[in-house]
Amino acid sequence: MQRSDAHRVDTGDDSRPSMACRGHRDWSHRTGRRLAVVLCAFALIAAACGGTDDSDAADSETPAPATTEASQPASVTTVPEAQEQVARDREAGEATGTDTREVETGPVHGGKLVYGIEADTANPFVHYASSCAISCRMVFRAITDSLYITDTDGEIVPYLVESEAHSEDYMEWTLTIRDGITFHDGSPLDGEAVAYNINLCRVSQLTGPALLGIDSVVGEGQTVTVTASPGQPLATGLAPAGRAEVCGQMFSKAWMETLPNNPLYVSSTSPLTEEMKEAALTNADGDPSKPVGLGAFRFVSYTPGPGNSFIAERNPDYWRGENGITSENLPYLDEIEFVVAVDIQGRSNGLKAGQFDIIHTANADEIAKYIGDDDFVLLQANDYGETSHNLINVATGANPWLQVVRGAAEPIPMDPLDLNAANPLVHLSCRKSLAHAFDGERFAQERHQGLVTVANGPFPPGSMGYLEDSGYPAYDVDAARAEFEQCKADSGQNPVTFAFNTTNDAFNVESNELIVSMWKEVFGEELAVSIAPIEQGQYINLALAGVFQMQGWRNHGGVDPSEQWYWWSPFTASPVNPQVPELALNFGRFMDPEIADALNVIRHVPDPQARKAAAEAVNRAFGKNVWNLWTYWTLWGIIANPRVQNITNLPIPDNDEDAFAVISGKHHLSQIWCTDGNCQG
Repeated sequence: MQRSDAHRVDTGDDSRPSMACRGHRDWSHRTGRRLAVVLCAFALIAAACGGTDDSDAADSETPAPATTEASQPASVTTVPEAQEQVARDREAGEATGTDTREVETGPVHGGKLVYGIEADTANPFVHYASSCAISCRMVFRAITDSLYITDTDGEIVPYLVESEAHSEDYMEWTLTIRDGITFHDGSPLDGEAVAYNINLCRVSQLTGPALLGIDSVVGEGQTVTVTASPGQPLATGLAPAGRAEVCGQMFSKAWMETLPNNPLYVSSTSPLTEEMKEAALTNADGDPSKPVGLGAFRFVSYTPGPGNSFIAERNPDYWRGENGITSENLPYLDEIEFVVAVDIQGRSNGLKAGQFDIIHTANADEIAKYIGDDDFVLLQANDYGETSHNLINVATGANPWLQVVRGAAEPIPMDPLDLNAANPLVHLSCRKSLAHAFDGERFAQERHQGLVTVANGPFPPGSMGYLEDSGYPAYDVDAARAEFEQCKADSGQNPVTFAFNTTNDAFNVESNELIVSMWKEVFGEELAVSIAPIEQGQYINLALAGVFQMQGWRNHGGVDPSEQWYWWSPFTASPVNPQVPELALNFGRFMDPEIADALNVIRHVPDPQARKAAAEAVNRAFGKNVWNLWTYWTLWGIIANPRVQNITNLPIPDNDEDAFAVISGKHHLSQIWCTDGNCQG
């Protein structure tokens, strides 16, 4: 079976229905009138997206019955051969993070799991509003489930969706939703609830651009009908957007109707009249930080801020539980608590001290310390992973794509206040010189113990779009110096000067310092780079607003290349103008006609070979124009004490395959159990 891999950012609920929205389905074209999105308050969009540790069964098999008797401690054996296989998989970019341990006991109900995560979530916890990075998506996987899920073959398959069908021309998709599933507030998961979720995301200023090309979504009974915009067939349907990534995850319609940040009530693209919005807001007294999903665990409490805690308890009515439609025994844990520990050293020390039972990290330097350590379980994953890179702001000139969308008389200026005019990196010669002067192999060894692979594009090995030679500039000092001479001429600068942002994590600052030292070794005093550590809560805001020159970044993990289009489309490259701040999902604000044309094929042409060729064209365009400075393909580690069992192996109902183990640091939670029902011992 051919894989459809490719990649996706990491830079990212109780109640009564509002009379204004109940049963409302007239969404049609009105949600697509305006791509430009006003970021109403950057203070509300805090940070968890840019980079943290590292840069920044046709017949389902029911799991073994749980037992209430105390089981014997699991026997865990470290097998050197298994470690060697993991190393081979990691080097090939095929490390899945699968938990392959053999244990002597079966699943046991009980226990509380404390999970140390890398970041808090801005605008918690609803898909259309949250700046949702890896940690946020782990919380979402605890409290709700998704329409689709990725299996071990790398195929995106139905999950909450029971079946799907499309018209011959791919202009209409019909989804049948599993019957008998309820949200934590008792409301049903039906076609109307699914359509409401998707349509809110379409109206949202944050998530709407990702769903462009959809003309209407209508739910009735257990059926959802998705119709494409004229001339824009949906080659892959809703699957890429509907997997376990933000808008594919379902929340209670009744709850969302009470939320004051509901896009229907506040978005300029809402189909509601101003009077309807005002009436709805009058009764909107719900709390977005108290999510109502349908997942294995239901919300208990959330305490924001440093050392934040999100607690959820076992859902006795889970659709995959003994009272659910599959009559399985999930989940096994009684409770799960997510605790934020931004600094990787603090998170790692917390695991060793017993504060945490499990942690995640994309810091390969820290991962290396656990290799061969029998006191802990280490799962390594880079398949479907992100690409770490230095994100460049190239906002300049005018955007004719936005002109068409906005119906403007002239192309839209990308930098009307000349805030990015002094950035030398708007010049290709400057970007190429820096790329040639970066010794990726040295960086991988010195900062990541040689565990990561140097990247030459956004698609890692094994992914659709990967090329052994993408045309991206290789390490070459002579070529770097030649390009730099042109850079000085193009920019009119000597020294060539710019700011290089990172999060205020010591490891990340040191990583930036190493990169700058490589450049200085080649260019000497003719290059002046300042390193600006930024509090993580503001980091994503700078990228959204375009107020940066270069930033360390981690992004583009995913399964299908269509997931990437909104990060790279000229339609999502909004101007840099703090006076009228706009959210740009194309953070670098580049406009590349070749990439735009290739993305149209990826999104709208069902032929696999055409899609593959288009993804490769995207890769080559990045190599030619150096829109980002690629560094390495990210390696994730999931590290736990040995009492934490079955970390990744979740069966999928009606599918012979399990869920894919770890994708960009994210894994499922309902299948986890602890020895003797006690995670701490």
